[in-house]
Amino acid sequence: MNNFINLIPAPDVSPIPSPPELFIFFIMFTFFVHLLFMNLTLGGSILFVISKYLSKKEETKAIAKEIGSINTFNISLTITTGVAPLLFYQVIYGQFFYSSSVLLGWKWLFVLVAIIVAYYFYYLYKMKPGYLKEGNDSGGGFVFISAILFLFVALMLTTNTVLSMSPDKWLDIYMKKASAFSIASVIPRVLHFIFAAIAFTGVFLMAYPKFRKSLDEKVKKEMYDFGKNSFVYATLIQIPVGILFLFSLKSEAMGLVIGGSSIGLVCWLIGMLAAFYGVSRVFSKKDSVMGLSILMLISIACMVIVRRVVETGYWSKYFDFSTLKVNPQWDVFGLFAILFVALLAVLFYTFKRNVKEVAEYKG
Repeated sequence: MNNFINLIPAPDVSPIPSPPELFIFFIMFTFFVHLLFMNLTLGGSILFVISKYLSKKEETKAIAKEIGSINTFNISLTITTGVAPLLFYQVIYGQFFYSSSVLLGWKWLFVLVAIIVAYYFYYLYKMKPGYLKEGNDSGGGFVFISAILFLFVALMLTTNTVLSMSPDKWLDIYMKKASAFSIASVIPRVLHFIFAAIAFTGVFLMAYPKFRKSLDEKVKKEMYDFGKNSFVYATLIQIPVGILFLFSLKSEAMGLVIGGSSIGLVCWLIGMLAAFYGVSRVFSKKDSVMGLSILMLISIACMVIVRRVVETGYWSKYFDFSTLKVNPQWDVFGLFAILFVALLAVLFYTFKRNVKEVAEYKG
Protein backbone atom coordinates (compact mmCIF):
# COMPACT_ATOMS: atom_id res chain seq x y z
CA MET A 1 0.00 0.00 0.00
CA ASN A 2 2.82 2.40 0.87
CA ASN A 3 4.28 1.98 -2.61
CA PHE A 4 1.40 3.73 -4.37
CA ILE A 5 0.81 6.23 -1.55
CA ASN A 6 4.33 7.48 -2.16
CA LEU A 7 3.29 8.23 -5.75
CA ILE A 8 0.70 10.79 -4.63
CA PRO A 9 2.13 14.32 -4.90
CA ALA A 10 2.02 16.49 -1.81
CA PRO A 11 -0.72 19.15 -1.72
CA ASP A 12 0.20 22.64 -2.84
CA VAL A 13 1.99 24.38 0.03
CA SER A 14 0.27 27.68 -0.78
CA PRO A 15 -2.59 28.33 1.65
CA ILE A 16 -6.06 28.31 0.15
CA PRO A 17 -8.00 31.60 0.44
CA SER A 18 -11.03 30.27 2.34
CA PRO A 19 -12.00 27.26 4.47
CA PRO A 20 -11.99 24.03 2.41
CA GLU A 21 -15.61 23.35 3.37
CA LEU A 22 -16.55 26.45 1.39
CA PHE A 23 -14.77 25.09 -1.68
CA ILE A 24 -16.55 21.75 -1.24
CA PHE A 25 -19.90 23.56 -1.15
CA PHE A 26 -19.14 25.42 -4.37
CA ILE A 27 -17.90 22.23 -6.04
CA MET A 28 -21.29 20.67 -5.35
CA PHE A 29 -23.41 23.70 -6.18
CA THR A 30 -21.67 24.63 -9.43
CA PHE A 31 -21.58 20.97 -10.48
CA PHE A 32 -25.35 20.78 -9.94
CA VAL A 33 -25.89 23.81 -12.20
CA HIS A 34 -23.49 22.34 -14.77
CA LEU A 35 -25.37 19.02 -14.76
CA LEU A 36 -28.61 20.69 -15.82
CA PHE A 37 -27.14 21.92 -19.10
CA MET A 38 -24.81 18.96 -19.56
CA ASN A 39 -27.80 16.61 -19.41
CA LEU A 40 -29.54 18.60 -22.13
CA THR A 41 -26.42 18.63 -24.31
CA LEU A 42 -25.60 14.94 -24.02
CA GLY A 43 -29.18 13.67 -23.77
CA GLY A 44 -30.29 15.99 -26.55
CA SER A 45 -27.54 14.78 -28.88
CA ILE A 46 -28.50 11.13 -28.29
CA LEU A 47 -32.21 11.82 -28.75
CA PHE A 48 -31.42 13.78 -31.92
CA VAL A 49 -29.83 10.67 -33.42
CA ILE A 50 -32.73 8.48 -32.31
CA SER A 51 -35.44 10.82 -33.59
CA LYS A 52 -33.74 11.54 -36.93
CA TYR A 53 -32.31 8.18 -37.89
CA LEU A 54 -34.36 5.55 -36.03
CA SER A 55 -37.84 6.79 -36.88
CA LYS A 56 -39.71 7.03 -40.17
CA LYS A 57 -42.36 9.44 -38.91
CA GLU A 58 -42.01 12.98 -40.20
CA GLU A 59 -43.21 14.42 -36.88
CA THR A 60 -40.41 12.61 -35.06
CA LYS A 61 -37.85 13.87 -37.56
CA ALA A 62 -39.14 17.38 -36.86
CA ILE A 63 -38.15 16.83 -33.22
CA ALA A 64 -34.55 16.31 -34.34
CA LYS A 65 -34.66 19.67 -36.12
CA GLU A 66 -35.76 21.40 -32.92
CA ILE A 67 -33.11 19.66 -30.81
CA GLY A 68 -30.40 20.53 -33.32
CA SER A 69 -31.38 24.18 -33.10
CA ILE A 70 -31.71 24.61 -29.33
CA ASN A 71 -28.72 22.49 -28.36
CA THR A 72 -26.33 25.24 -29.48
CA PHE A 73 -27.59 27.24 -26.48
CA ASN A 74 -27.25 24.23 -24.20
CA ILE A 75 -23.67 23.52 -25.30
CA SER A 76 -22.53 27.09 -24.62
CA LEU A 77 -24.11 27.02 -21.15
CA THR A 78 -22.65 23.57 -20.46
CA ILE A 79 -19.16 24.87 -21.18
CA THR A 80 -19.69 28.09 -19.22
CA THR A 81 -21.02 26.34 -16.12
CA GLY A 82 -18.48 23.51 -16.35
CA VAL A 83 -15.43 25.68 -15.72
CA ALA A 84 -16.25 26.59 -12.10
CA PRO A 85 -16.59 23.08 -10.59
CA LEU A 86 -13.42 22.00 -12.39
CA LEU A 87 -11.47 24.92 -10.89
CA PHE A 88 -12.82 24.37 -7.37
CA TYR A 89 -12.07 20.67 -7.71
CA GLN A 90 -8.44 21.42 -8.62
CA VAL A 91 -7.96 23.66 -5.58
CA ILE A 92 -8.86 20.87 -3.14
CA TYR A 93 -7.80 17.76 -5.06
CA GLY A 94 -5.26 19.16 -7.49
CA GLN A 95 -2.55 16.60 -6.71
CA PHE A 96 -4.94 13.78 -7.65
CA PHE A 97 -6.55 15.47 -10.65
CA TYR A 98 -3.28 16.50 -12.34
CA SER A 99 -1.74 13.07 -11.80
CA SER A 100 -4.69 11.29 -13.41
CA SER A 101 -4.72 13.83 -16.27
CA VAL A 102 -1.05 13.14 -17.01
CA LEU A 103 -1.69 9.39 -17.00
CA LEU A 104 -4.50 9.80 -19.54
CA GLY A 105 -2.19 11.88 -21.72
CA TRP A 106 -3.32 12.77 -25.25
CA LYS A 107 -6.77 11.29 -24.67
CA TRP A 108 -7.41 13.90 -21.99
CA LEU A 109 -6.01 16.71 -24.14
CA PHE A 110 -8.29 15.62 -26.99
CA VAL A 111 -11.33 16.47 -24.82
CA LEU A 112 -10.91 20.16 -25.65
CA VAL A 113 -10.62 19.39 -29.38
CA ALA A 114 -13.71 17.16 -29.22
CA ILE A 115 -15.80 19.90 -27.55
CA ILE A 116 -14.73 22.55 -30.08
CA VAL A 117 -15.40 20.31 -33.08
CA ALA A 118 -18.75 19.10 -31.70
CA TYR A 119 -19.87 22.68 -31.02
CA TYR A 120 -18.80 23.81 -34.49
CA PHE A 121 -20.62 20.89 -36.14
CA TYR A 122 -23.82 21.81 -34.31
CA TYR A 123 -23.63 25.29 -35.78
CA LEU A 124 -23.03 23.83 -39.24
CA TYR A 125 -26.28 21.94 -38.81
CA LYS A 126 -28.13 24.96 -37.43
CA MET A 127 -26.91 27.58 -39.91
CA LYS A 128 -26.91 25.16 -42.88
CA PRO A 129 -24.55 26.50 -45.56
CA GLY A 130 -25.92 26.16 -49.10
CA TYR A 131 -24.64 22.67 -49.83
CA LEU A 132 -26.27 21.33 -46.65
CA LYS A 133 -29.68 22.77 -47.52
CA GLU A 134 -29.71 20.82 -50.75
CA GLY A 135 -28.82 17.41 -49.27
CA ASN A 136 -31.34 14.84 -48.03
CA ASP A 137 -29.63 14.60 -44.65
CA SER A 138 -29.63 18.41 -44.12
CA GLY A 139 -26.40 18.18 -42.13
CA GLY A 140 -27.71 15.68 -39.58
CA GLY A 141 -24.50 13.71 -39.97
CA PHE A 142 -22.63 16.55 -38.28
CA VAL A 143 -24.80 16.25 -35.17
CA PHE A 144 -24.36 12.47 -35.29
CA ILE A 145 -20.59 13.02 -35.09
CA SER A 146 -21.12 15.59 -32.33
CA ALA A 147 -23.07 13.01 -30.33
CA ILE A 148 -20.17 10.57 -30.62
CA LEU A 149 -17.72 13.28 -29.56
CA PHE A 150 -19.84 14.23 -26.54
CA LEU A 151 -20.00 10.57 -25.52
CA PHE A 152 -16.20 10.53 -25.75
CA VAL A 153 -16.02 13.65 -23.55
CA ALA A 154 -18.36 12.02 -21.00
CA LEU A 155 -16.18 8.91 -20.99
CA MET A 156 -12.96 10.89 -20.49
CA LEU A 157 -14.31 13.18 -17.75
CA THR A 158 -15.69 10.17 -15.90
CA THR A 159 -12.48 8.18 -16.35
CA ASN A 160 -10.37 11.08 -15.11
CA THR A 161 -12.57 11.49 -12.03
CA VAL A 162 -12.46 7.77 -11.19
CA LEU A 163 -8.72 7.54 -11.90
CA SER A 164 -8.01 10.55 -9.68
CA MET A 165 -9.70 8.63 -6.84
CA SER A 166 -7.73 5.44 -7.54
CA PRO A 167 -4.03 6.07 -6.80
CA ASP A 168 -3.61 2.33 -6.30
CA LYS A 169 -4.06 1.95 -10.09
CA TRP A 170 -1.61 4.65 -11.14
CA LEU A 171 1.57 2.58 -11.26
CA ASP A 172 0.05 -0.22 -13.32
CA ILE A 173 -1.42 2.29 -15.76
CA TYR A 174 1.88 4.16 -16.02
CA MET A 175 3.70 0.87 -16.66
CA LYS A 176 0.99 -0.03 -19.22
CA LYS A 177 0.03 -3.15 -17.30
CA ALA A 178 -3.56 -1.92 -17.10
CA SER A 179 -5.88 0.61 -18.70
CA ALA A 180 -7.68 3.44 -16.94
CA PHE A 181 -10.85 2.28 -18.69
CA SER A 182 -10.59 -1.11 -16.99
CA ILE A 183 -11.29 0.33 -13.52
CA ALA A 184 -14.48 -1.39 -12.39
CA SER A 185 -16.67 1.67 -11.86
CA VAL A 186 -15.81 3.60 -15.06
CA ILE A 187 -18.30 2.05 -17.50
CA PRO A 188 -21.21 1.76 -15.02
CA ARG A 189 -20.63 5.40 -14.02
CA VAL A 190 -20.65 6.55 -17.65
CA LEU A 191 -23.85 4.61 -18.36
CA HIS A 192 -25.43 6.13 -15.24
CA PHE A 193 -24.69 9.62 -16.58
CA ILE A 194 -25.89 8.80 -20.11
CA PHE A 195 -29.30 7.44 -19.11
CA ALA A 196 -29.78 10.20 -16.54
CA ALA A 197 -29.13 12.73 -19.32
CA ILE A 198 -31.67 11.03 -21.60
CA ALA A 199 -34.30 10.98 -18.84
CA PHE A 200 -33.76 14.65 -18.00
CA THR A 201 -33.90 15.66 -21.67
CA GLY A 202 -37.09 13.63 -22.01
CA VAL A 203 -38.77 15.80 -19.38
CA PHE A 204 -37.42 18.89 -21.16
CA LEU A 205 -39.00 17.73 -24.43
CA MET A 206 -42.32 17.28 -22.63
CA ALA A 207 -42.16 20.92 -21.51
CA TYR A 208 -40.75 22.36 -24.75
CA PRO A 209 -44.02 22.38 -26.80
CA LYS A 210 -45.64 24.61 -24.18
CA PHE A 211 -43.17 27.39 -25.07
CA ARG A 212 -42.82 26.71 -28.81
CA LYS A 213 -46.19 28.12 -29.85
CA SER A 214 -45.65 27.99 -33.63
CA LEU A 215 -44.96 24.25 -33.74
CA ASP A 216 -47.43 22.12 -35.65
CA GLU A 217 -49.90 20.46 -33.26
CA LYS A 218 -48.97 16.98 -34.48
CA VAL A 219 -45.30 17.71 -33.84
CA LYS A 220 -46.13 19.05 -30.36
CA LYS A 221 -47.97 15.85 -29.47
CA GLU A 222 -45.23 13.66 -30.95
CA MET A 223 -42.55 15.60 -29.05
CA TYR A 224 -44.46 15.27 -25.79
CA ASP A 225 -44.90 11.51 -26.27
CA PHE A 226 -41.30 11.08 -27.43
CA GLY A 227 -40.02 12.96 -24.37
CA LYS A 228 -42.31 10.99 -22.05
CA ASN A 229 -41.13 7.65 -23.44
CA SER A 230 -37.49 8.76 -23.25
CA PHE A 231 -37.93 9.71 -19.60
CA VAL A 232 -39.71 6.48 -18.64
CA TYR A 233 -37.46 4.02 -20.48
CA ALA A 234 -34.21 5.74 -19.48
CA THR A 235 -35.29 5.87 -15.83
CA LEU A 236 -36.29 2.19 -15.82
CA ILE A 237 -32.96 1.24 -17.41
CA GLN A 238 -31.31 3.04 -14.52
CA ILE A 239 -32.43 0.21 -12.21
CA PRO A 240 -29.93 -2.38 -13.52
CA VAL A 241 -27.37 0.32 -14.36
CA GLY A 242 -27.61 1.79 -10.85
CA ILE A 243 -27.22 -1.63 -9.23
CA LEU A 244 -24.20 -2.35 -11.43
CA PHE A 245 -22.72 1.07 -10.58
CA LEU A 246 -23.30 0.59 -6.85
CA PHE A 247 -21.58 -2.80 -6.74
CA SER A 248 -18.69 -1.55 -8.89
CA LEU A 249 -17.68 0.88 -6.12
CA LYS A 250 -14.98 0.02 -3.63
CA SER A 251 -16.39 -1.53 -0.46
CA GLU A 252 -15.71 1.57 1.65
CA ALA A 253 -17.56 3.88 -0.75
CA MET A 254 -20.44 1.46 -1.27
CA GLY A 255 -20.75 1.10 2.50
CA LEU A 256 -21.13 4.87 2.86
CA VAL A 257 -23.99 4.90 0.34
CA ILE A 258 -25.99 1.99 1.75
CA GLY A 259 -25.64 2.67 5.44
CA GLY A 260 -22.25 3.96 6.54
CA SER A 261 -23.32 7.56 5.96
CA SER A 262 -26.84 8.58 6.93
CA ILE A 263 -26.66 11.55 4.54
CA GLY A 264 -25.54 9.31 1.69
CA LEU A 265 -28.25 6.72 2.34
CA VAL A 266 -31.07 9.26 2.74
CA CYS A 267 -30.09 11.21 -0.39
CA TRP A 268 -29.67 8.00 -2.38
CA LEU A 269 -33.16 6.83 -1.40
CA ILE A 270 -34.76 10.24 -2.02
CA GLY A 271 -33.06 10.53 -5.42
CA MET A 272 -34.28 7.12 -6.52
CA LEU A 273 -37.78 7.58 -5.11
CA ALA A 274 -38.15 10.98 -6.81
CA ALA A 275 -37.23 9.51 -10.21
CA PHE A 276 -39.42 6.43 -9.90
CA TYR A 277 -42.32 8.39 -8.44
CA GLY A 278 -42.14 10.45 -11.62
CA VAL A 279 -42.39 7.26 -13.68
CA SER A 280 -45.39 6.12 -11.65
CA ARG A 281 -47.09 9.48 -12.30
CA VAL A 282 -46.59 8.95 -16.03
CA PHE A 283 -48.09 5.45 -15.88
CA SER A 284 -51.07 6.80 -13.92
CA LYS A 285 -51.48 9.53 -16.58
CA LYS A 286 -50.89 12.29 -14.02
CA ASP A 287 -47.67 13.41 -15.68
CA SER A 288 -47.61 17.11 -14.81
CA VAL A 289 -44.59 18.64 -16.54
CA MET A 290 -43.95 20.98 -13.62
CA GLY A 291 -44.18 18.11 -11.17
CA LEU A 292 -41.81 15.91 -13.19
CA SER A 293 -39.35 18.81 -13.53
CA ILE A 294 -39.29 19.35 -9.76
CA LEU A 295 -38.83 15.63 -9.15
CA MET A 296 -35.91 15.49 -11.59
CA LEU A 297 -34.24 18.50 -9.94
CA ILE A 298 -34.62 16.84 -6.53
CA SER A 299 -33.18 13.60 -7.90
CA ILE A 300 -30.17 15.37 -9.46
CA ALA A 301 -29.50 17.39 -6.28
CA CYS A 302 -29.59 14.23 -4.18
CA MET A 303 -27.28 12.38 -6.55
CA VAL A 304 -24.77 15.26 -6.40
CA ILE A 305 -24.68 14.79 -2.62
CA VAL A 306 -24.32 11.01 -3.02
CA ARG A 307 -21.46 11.63 -5.44
CA ARG A 308 -19.79 13.73 -2.78
CA VAL A 309 -20.22 10.94 -0.22
CA VAL A 310 -18.68 8.42 -2.64
CA GLU A 311 -15.73 10.71 -3.34
CA THR A 312 -15.18 11.12 0.39
CA GLY A 313 -15.10 7.34 0.72
CA TYR A 314 -12.40 7.05 -1.92
CA TRP A 315 -10.18 9.97 -0.91
CA SER A 316 -10.41 9.60 2.85
CA LYS A 317 -7.79 6.83 2.77
CA TYR A 318 -5.22 9.08 1.13
CA PHE A 319 -6.04 12.66 1.98
CA ASP A 320 -7.89 14.82 4.50
CA PHE A 321 -8.79 18.20 2.99
CA SER A 322 -9.19 19.68 6.48
CA THR A 323 -5.37 19.55 6.81
CA LEU A 324 -4.89 22.09 4.01
CA LYS A 325 -3.35 25.39 5.06
CA VAL A 326 -5.85 28.24 5.07
CA ASN A 327 -5.21 31.95 4.81
CA PRO A 328 -8.70 33.49 4.52
CA GLN A 329 -9.03 36.39 2.08
CA TRP A 330 -12.58 37.48 2.78
CA ASP A 331 -12.31 40.61 0.68
CA VAL A 332 -11.48 38.45 -2.35
CA PHE A 333 -14.25 36.04 -1.41
CA GLY A 334 -16.69 38.94 -1.13
CA LEU A 335 -15.81 40.05 -4.66
CA PHE A 336 -16.17 36.46 -5.86
CA ALA A 337 -19.59 36.15 -4.18
CA ILE A 338 -20.82 39.32 -5.90
CA LEU A 339 -19.58 38.15 -9.30
CA PHE A 340 -20.98 34.68 -8.70
CA VAL A 341 -24.45 36.04 -7.97
CA ALA A 342 -24.11 38.24 -11.07
CA LEU A 343 -23.21 35.14 -13.12
CA LEU A 344 -26.31 33.31 -11.88
CA ALA A 345 -28.40 36.36 -12.81
CA VAL A 346 -26.86 36.41 -16.30
CA LEU A 347 -27.52 32.67 -16.70
CA PHE A 348 -31.14 33.18 -15.64
CA TYR A 349 -31.53 36.11 -18.05
CA THR A 350 -29.91 34.10 -20.85
CA PHE A 351 -32.21 31.17 -20.21
CA LYS A 352 -35.27 33.45 -20.08
CA ARG A 353 -34.17 35.17 -23.29
CA ASN A 354 -33.69 31.82 -25.01
CA VAL A 355 -37.17 30.70 -23.94
CA LYS A 356 -38.59 33.88 -25.45
CA GLU A 357 -36.66 33.38 -28.70
CA VAL A 358 -37.87 29.79 -28.90
CA ALA A 359 -41.46 30.92 -28.40
CA GLU A 360 -41.14 33.50 -31.18
CA TYR A 361 -39.17 31.28 -33.58
CA LYS A 362 -41.05 30.70 -36.83
CA GLY A 363 -38.73 28.15 -38.42
